[in-house]
Amino acid sequence: MDIASLIFRTFAHATEDEGRVEQALRFASGAEDISKIKNEGYHGNPIIILEGRITRSREIRTFLNSLEHDDVRMLLDTLESRVDEESMFFLRLDKQAAYEGRIALADNDDVISVRGKIKSYPQKRESALKAMETLLCEVLEPRSHKG
Repeated sequence: MDIASLIFRTFAHATEDEGRVEQALRFASGAEDISKIKNEGYHGNPIIILEGRITRSREIRTFLNSLEHDDVRMLLDTLESRVDEESMFFLRLDKQAAYEGRIALADNDDVISVRGKIKSYPQKRESALKAMETLLCEVLEPRSHKG
């Protein structure tokens, strides 16, 4: 596996049910432990930051395989903008879809942010891009053979 860990992070705003937000995060990430940090928004409104992490290859593979074919293609098509100089990979999931039991890339601002540390040698952006491209192509490969 070319990803060391995936960190899933989202916010429960005062207008949201914290339990539902946690349920969405648990569904999306598969993480057993969810950390919660109480914070305050710009206007003094309460915000709870929820975060889960997965580190096992099997868990990471399960997450990647849960993405829809078109979403994996989108990640491949936009890979250049999703990997930074520190070999971190970024994507955003639709929080409402996760609450409804679906994993989908976000096209709005109500998201579960996901960042992953890419393992590549040498540890350079170019190597990380290649490793991530290979991994996403492997995720797509078994789906191409399904009839």
